[in-house]
Amino acid sequence: MSEPLVQRLKATITVENKVGAGGIIATEYVAKAPPDGHTLLFSSSLHYTLPWISEAPVHFDAVKDFTPVARFLTAPLILLVPANSPHKTLMDLVREMKSRPGQLAYSSAGTGSITHMCPLLLNHMTGTTAHHIPYKGAAGAVTDAAGGQVGFTCQSASVAMGLVKAGRLRALAVTGAQRMDALPEVPTVAQAGVAGYDLSTFLGVFVRSGTPGPIVQRLSEDLVQIAATPQFKEFCVANSLSLSIANADTFRAEVPTEVERWKRMAELTKKG
Repeated sequence: MSEPLVQRLKATITVENKVGAGGIIATEYVAKAPPDGHTLLFSSSLHYTLPWISEAPVHFDAVKDFTPVARFLTAPLILLVPANSPHKTLMDLVREMKSRPGQLAYSSAGTGSITHMCPLLLNHMTGTTAHHIPYKGAAGAVTDAAGGQVGFTCQSASVAMGLVKAGRLRALAVTGAQRMDALPEVPTVAQAGVAGYDLSTFLGVFVRSGTPGPIVQRLSEDLVQIAATPQFKEFCVANSLSLSIANADTFRAEVPTEVERWKRMAELTKKG
């Protein structure tokens, strides 16, 4: 989004990836920035889980210290098993977890990540248990799933689609409310037999609280218009992302629901 935003704002924009501590470093950086609209935080649903899942101190309030500016998309995960797995459907997997509680292992990109939350929610909704093996990132988690070292995993399309197309992983279901265009034959978890299951992460932009309303409104308008361009839509299709645009007012109105939703998911990670 940076190039079209430069053209609209007539300003220099620097994209800085502040990695570390699961997103805390980047979020704290923006929380301490001047409230002038010059420092934007591109973040996901992780924004609302960090205060509950982080083992390190968190020096920000995810709600009070930030103003939502715009949401662009939602991204479901894919529930995957090795290509040679005996599980042909999601309910095959569920039946094994019921018959062998805690014996089947799944990989995630780390404790508290959405790739951890997706299997936990499946276990919670089906009354099953499985053994969690956290990795330091998605690459190892998906590679070991393809190699059969773990029974299943939930991963993003950007991480897993290459292995699915190569025939090394089998997609049993997608975790969102709708099927993926890239995998039209793969049902949602709800369609596959777990009614009410729906878990996708969002991507949006925040600024520090106290940023003047007119600045927030201008940024929101520009970002929403960029997200509605054919180029951004093509990006979403290419990366199996679902376009889901909301301006500042709509995004802000969703905060109470999102906070409660992700707080519940964070609580599941502590139990599991």
